[in-house]
Amino acid sequence: MHNLFGWFLTLFAAFWLLMAARGMAREFRGEDRSKWVTGLMFCLVMVGAGGFFAAALSATGILKLPLSYEWPAGYVRGVVTAEDGKYIVPLVPSGRVQLYDPQWHFIRGWQVDAEGGDFQLQSTPNNLIEVFTARGEHHFTFSEDGRLMSSEHLTGSFQARPNNAQWIVVPTVPWLWIFSSPFLSWGVALVGFAGLAILRKIRRKPALNLSGE
Repeated sequence: MHNLFGWFLTLFAAFWLLMAARGMAREFRGEDRSKWVTGLMFCLVMVGAGGFFAAALSATGILKLPLSYEWPAGYVRGVVTAEDGKYIVPLVPSGRVQLYDPQWHFIRGWQVDAEGGDFQLQSTPNNLIEVFTARGEHHFTFSEDGRLMSSEHLTGSFQARPNNAQWIVVPTVPWLWIFSSPFLSWGVALVGFAGLAILRKIRRKPALNLSGE
């Protein structure tokens, strides 16, 4: 069912971004002196909405990224430290687990079939990474190279699991913070929407008649 939702989301995102791109192209063909400002607002809409949809498509498994790809992490809840000092980072919005060395250098990342929902991590003494999902209540075990070692139904309820999660800022390039959270991505898109609304209102405002006629 979540794959069906993912494909529906893909079609919706493609249609939505296509319409936004057409609107931006139409603005640049015009003679209005404010077209560059309008174009910037359209860019904010497309970048923000693109980040939001990309995270959703990744979480549903439609967008599959290579192990070498580092998704911008930003401010993350539930980071786990392994016995050898590695950091294991859960990126719930995009449905990924990312592994970092003790100096926060990215090692690799992989998808988790959390069905777009919440999940928690746990590190074992033999360098395995356990993932517990809220939706479907799955218990996955991965090796540090991202290989799925086992998959079983979660014993007990996900809600009953102890939650000692801490928030940690993962080193992230400043301009990529937009993509670290769907809320930040959508916030950027809303700034663009607001700018477009203001520009349209200014254009509709009748010019002052200075001659008094």
